[in-house]
Amino acid sequence: MPSSDEIKKYSATVCEQVRWKKVHAGIAKEIEDHLCDQRDSYLSEGEEEEAATQKAILQMGDPIHVGIELDKTHKPKPQWLLILLTMALMLVGIGGSYILDGSDTSVRTFSIFPYLLAIVIFFVAYFLDFTTLAKYPKAFYFTILFLSMAALPVASNINGRSFFFFAGFSFSLSYFALIFPLAYAMLLYAMRNKGPRGILLCGIGSIPYGIILLLVPSVTGFVLYALTALTLLFTAIRKGWFGGSKRQGYLMFLPVALSAIAVMTIFALQPSQSVRFKILLNPSSDPRGYQTAMIRDLMSGAVWIGKGATPAQFDDPVLSIPGINTDHVLTVLTHNYGWIVFIGITLLFIAFSAFGFYYVFKQRSVLGLMVSLSILMTFVMQFVLYMADNLGYGLLSSLSLPLVSYGRAALFLNAGLIGIMLSVFRTGDVIRDGFQPFTKNASFLSYEDGKLIINLKG
Repeated sequence: MPSSDEIKKYSATVCEQVRWKKVHAGIAKEIEDHLCDQRDSYLSEGEEEEAATQKAILQMGDPIHVGIELDKTHKPKPQWLLILLTMALMLVGIGGSYILDGSDTSVRTFSIFPYLLAIVIFFVAYFLDFTTLAKYPKAFYFTILFLSMAALPVASNINGRSFFFFAGFSFSLSYFALIFPLAYAMLLYAMRNKGPRGILLCGIGSIPYGIILLLVPSVTGFVLYALTALTLLFTAIRKGWFGGSKRQGYLMFLPVALSAIAVMTIFALQPSQSVRFKILLNPSSDPRGYQTAMIRDLMSGAVWIGKGATPAQFDDPVLSIPGINTDHVLTVLTHNYGWIVFIGITLLFIAFSAFGFYYVFKQRSVLGLMVSLSILMTFVMQFVLYMADNLGYGLLSSLSLPLVSYGRAALFLNAGLIGIMLSVFRTGDVIRDGFQPFTKNASFLSYEDGKLIINLKG
């Protein structure tokens, strides 16, 4: 039998002992490389090929034992803390939704089904192989682009917001801002190693999504998407993923960033936005500041624990706030139960975000980092905008409080996106950008004093 066949047979036996199939290719390659190097060393000493191969295999050791040892460390790494935090946020959403329905009617109108479905969506996304997103990255980018373009002309405008209705299910087109960053991350992935041409195409590719969000119109969605896209592009340039000169990359990034800032500035100077600035500074200066004034009064009257003081000018402030179970969950819960609830929910989001960024920046591949960073930034900015709006100091309208506020479309989208992100954290350590697994360390096999050493730290 040729020596190469003997080596492949040995590596196959080792891999049969390792239950996580995703790492088989990486393990097989490294074992075969070690065996070939050792065989070549014996050949250089004058050994025959067959004898050299047998000696190399003998030195490597029993393949079943080697495989069992490797199986101990090469396993998916579920981030239990983030999973628990995800479930905790959904429980907060369930409790908040029940409470906000009203004590007299909640039993009849409250439904836990959307949250149960969101949990299912989360775990389906969590156990899917996230690398399937990047097998056809350009197709993913253009599919999302065409679907969003197709939704624009058939959407209905309700109170200044565009909605798409299908089979009794409504979808706010503002929520495109939750999907677009991931789609743009796939374009960045497709353009890696393309040099200045790749940066140029990524800059051009960021424009259509921004235009769609402005046509919705959703200034909040545009800002969220633009900041995330700029961060992703800058990160890719800084890490040298396009190849070529980083300095040239920064120079090409500058006009893209300035263009996005210019668009945001133009919209900030629009009359409707100037009213927002006016209301932010002094809600009583404009009749449209009524809701902002109400929110600030409710929050200023809140106590640490228990129901806060109700402003005298409001008979039932809770019922007077539109969309209380979607847009103002924190305001109402804080007014009814105290700042302790606000602080507790905020700490949950901060903990999730902090651990999320820790694992994001541990990703070694372009794919893992781009996917997880795009999702986490979308999550964090949703929370920041929502918290500012619920304190009465929101310059931009909020989209959702991820996993907590009741809007079904946003709830399902966030659950799926977070499931994908945690899937990256679970298996990303063994993914390289060619979709071939690699070990966390440079090598899990080495020799000391002629003996094989298996790195059990994975």
